[in-house]
Amino acid sequence: MDLLKLLPRGRGAWRRATCRALVLLVLTTIAADAALEGWIASVDLPDAPLRPQASVLYHRDGHTVLARVGVTDHNDVPLSAVPDGVRRAVIAAEDRDFRDHWGVSVRGVLRAVVADAGGARQGASTITQQYVRNAYLTSQVTAGRKAREFALAVKLERTVSKDEILARYLNTIYYGRGAYGIAAAAHAYFGVPPERLDAAQGAVLAAVIKDPSYFDPAVNPGEALDRWRWIVAAMGDAGRLEYPAVLPASSGTGGNGLVLDQIERELARHGITSQQLHTGGLSVVTTLDATAQGAALDLVGAALRDQPDGLRAALVAVDPASGAVRAYYGGGQGRGYFDDAAAPHPPAATFKPVALAAGLREGIGYLSRWDGRSPRLFADRGGAPLVNRDGVQCPECTLQEAMVRSLNTPIYALTQHIGADKVRATALDLGVAPAYGGRASLVDATGDPRPGRTRADIAIGRYPVSVADMAGVYATFAAAGTRSERHFVASVTTAAGDTAWSAAPARAQVLDPRVAADVTAVLRAVVDGRGMAPGRPAAGVTGSQQWGGTADNQDAWMSGYTPQLAVSVWMGRLVPGPIRDAAGHPIEGDTLPAKLWQDFLRAALHGTAVAAFPAAAHVGRTDTGDAGRTDSPDELAGGRAPAAAVGARPVLRTAGGGRSLALTFDDGPSQYTAAMLDLLRQYHIPATFCVVGESVAANQAQLRRIVADGHALCNHSTHHDELGHATAERVRDDIATTDAAIAAAAPGSTVTYFRAPYGDWGVSAKVAHDMRHTPIGWSVDPDDWTMPGTAEIVSRIERQLTPGAIVLVHDGGGDRRQTVEAMRILIPRLLAAGWTFDLPAVTVQAVAAEAQPPAASPSPSPAVESAQLPTPSPSGPPPPSETPAPEPSQT
Repeated sequence: MDLLKLLPRGRGAWRRATCRALVLLVLTTIAADAALEGWIASVDLPDAPLRPQASVLYHRDGHTVLARVGVTDHNDVPLSAVPDGVRRAVIAAEDRDFRDHWGVSVRGVLRAVVADAGGARQGASTITQQYVRNAYLTSQVTAGRKAREFALAVKLERTVSKDEILARYLNTIYYGRGAYGIAAAAHAYFGVPPERLDAAQGAVLAAVIKDPSYFDPAVNPGEALDRWRWIVAAMGDAGRLEYPAVLPASSGTGGNGLVLDQIERELARHGITSQQLHTGGLSVVTTLDATAQGAALDLVGAALRDQPDGLRAALVAVDPASGAVRAYYGGGQGRGYFDDAAAPHPPAATFKPVALAAGLREGIGYLSRWDGRSPRLFADRGGAPLVNRDGVQCPECTLQEAMVRSLNTPIYALTQHIGADKVRATALDLGVAPAYGGRASLVDATGDPRPGRTRADIAIGRYPVSVADMAGVYATFAAAGTRSERHFVASVTTAAGDTAWSAAPARAQVLDPRVAADVTAVLRAVVDGRGMAPGRPAAGVTGSQQWGGTADNQDAWMSGYTPQLAVSVWMGRLVPGPIRDAAGHPIEGDTLPAKLWQDFLRAALHGTAVAAFPAAAHVGRTDTGDAGRTDSPDELAGGRAPAAAVGARPVLRTAGGGRSLALTFDDGPSQYTAAMLDLLRQYHIPATFCVVGESVAANQAQLRRIVADGHALCNHSTHHDELGHATAERVRDDIATTDAAIAAAAPGSTVTYFRAPYGDWGVSAKVAHDMRHTPIGWSVDPDDWTMPGTAEIVSRIERQLTPGAIVLVHDGGGDRRQTVEAMRILIPRLLAAGWTFDLPAVTVQAVAAEAQPPAASPSPSPAVESAQLPTPSPSGPPPPSETPAPEPSQT
């Protein structure tokens, strides 16, 4: 058929066609309007609103009651009792066209349609629609219910006044905190009757209507303030109103309270509002297991009982097969309080399995061998060395051994090899949220070295992650790489018995099952090696985030799983700080958290069958590690340091080889120096004494004896200043002043070495080298300045010793009796074990102090060694940006 023949010809024909089209449009509109009017007329407006009913939440069995939520505080007030500022705030927040529309906002509907088409979710309900939905309809989210809502809203607008609708709305809406209606809300948030509310307070109440659990100022103060400001601006009162003080939330739900908050938010995401939950008489079957949840509450309570004030804990248990949350504890204060299980915390070593999984994805086997020596320098750390906890050494270490011994350097090297972004991508695949509080997760924040980007520090748990997400990550490992959407609600039934919601969580295979099997094999070795198994096969790892440069931790973790349940446990403080137990001991991941994890799994799985893990698949190659490919622990990525850098990094090894070590005594001379010298003379041991200029004049006899006994001298600054921020000129003057003091006390003596106070180097290493002093660091530090006890000093040194180590101890700067006693025990024990004593390596020929030449840059000796920066002593502040200090360690 020729369609052109159907088109009208000529101007008259076009006019007649246009008229016909307009007539047809008018007739269609009239017919549609008549149909709409007929539909509205057919819908009866109920005589009275539905009676509010509390809802019941059940455990997963559908019979055991978890909690009852609903109307606890309600009384109606006339609109005259609600100040005008409060009314304006509610209208600005919920329905700015309220006074103009006829029950339904066409603009709002169009806006919602556009948002829905773009994949977003946006409500289109007017105040009138919200009221009829809450007063007359059920919680079922269906097209039929929306149509009835539309008709009832229009009919109500034709029946009663706008003020009557607003009064009904204010008296029936749910404001959170168990407050149903404006009078109850005024009391719950401000402790006043509604007539005493001002406009600023009204804006707070208007803000919570959208999401009572989320916009409660006690729950999310920042988000609540932002919404309040938005409402005040819409009212036209911006700049005139000040944010009011809000009463703290109160709740009697205890340890289950934060679970109820999570359930309420999850229901809201599925279209079941807080209003419907609290007034609709719903039956909600949750995923929580009565036995597991009870065990969580009881065991966390027991673990925190009698512990220091301020210690907090979180525990989340997830079913790997479905993503169902079986137990949840984020705090014991109840609803509306801070949720430690949902808040991100640095996960420390519990994040290392993610890096392991990323490496396996890239074809790197878990039996590949890596350089696990400590400390090590990596090019992307700006010169700051990375250390293993307690200086543990493993020059040729499999990734499995690195996990079992919780070593940092091999896992960091693995991450640097494959790329930190791949570890982040693996973490997101496994279940870590892409953002927390609107900020991207697992990337540097503003003020960090690489804002918006991920560093290899991700592997050692530097970036915060929530306890709930960590439980989800480990659940994915347990489920052979299948990630299931974590959820709290199984189903929702209305008061009439209709199904309002039934969970169908999304599932995705995000990790090769063989990779997951290998991760499990490694984490089983960790649990078995540390004796943490809960009476059945289990896999997992502990983690401890160090508090600054101290011997304390700020976070302690245990995360792991059996085939049936994945559990993550965290302990810490609301504001990060040192955590200690009732006996005063630092809390580690393998202390209270590990015991809580173990006890919980025993209780939660009591009576269930023991399930087996899959066998290891041995994915990837084993010849991909860097063990044997690094010439020394201080090798930078890409090769040794160039000759021009010699002298800019302190020496960290003895002059000789074999099982030798170098003793260096800091902060003297002092009243304890004579005792140290007597001990060294008894065993014919050479040592290095790093002396402070201001102490030399007061202890000249001790200094002369150091020289007479043949020990080496080390310049340790004049006033023991922090040289990391000093200019080269100031550093040169400081070193020269100390040299002069030494020359005055012991003429003709030679100062062979230099050590920066606190390990705060800056330019001082290079300046000292130019002044013919070899800069030396240390590789063994017992922290004896903290007075940990004689036996502990001995133990720390023995644990950290490796051939060629430089040992840092003190004979000045405080009470050093414990150090002297420790040396009396340690020296004969080391000699009996075959250790020899040596001096640190020398990188430049020293000259007599009184003959010190002007500062110059001598030609480096052919025998010069390069060495890495030492770990700064906790006795001083961290180094500046020129020579970054190592960050707190994770285990």
